[in-house]
Amino acid sequence: MRSGNPTLTDKTFESRPWAGEEAMTVPGTVNKTLLSLLILVAGASITWQLSGTNPALLPALSGLGLLGGLVVALVTVFKKEWSPLTAPLYAGLEGLVLGSVSAFAEGLYPGLPMQAVGLTFGTLFSLLLAYRSGLIRATENG
Repeated sequence: MRSGNPTLTDKTFESRPWAGEEAMTVPGTVNKTLLSLLILVAGASITWQLSGTNPALLPALSGLGLLGGLVVALVTVFKKEWSPLTAPLYAGLEGLVLGSVSAFAEGLYPGLPMQAVGLTFGTLFSLLLAYRSGLIRATENG
């Protein structure tokens, strides 16, 4: 595949584990996604709580999350072997952004951000449980 995008090289789609690691499995993917979700929720919750006590911190936390998330994403693109460290860090930084944006939206539309975020997280959590329990099975046919 020819592309100028550094994330879409021929190596990107090879199905082989990193040196010293096992092949990717559905339970392993579900566990890592769930951990990332929990880290994201923690970051968003901290920011949400701080918005009630010190709203002046929201722009700084949002900026930290945006810029930090961009840097961590770029590092992950070029150093894929660092992803066990950068993925949780990225989830936490994006949690800061999500919490800040939600707190801002709460001022404009009271109650709506909590419903939207709750439904989104609940849907992902439910799907992760369905995959983990075997209710939904991953196949090569999609």
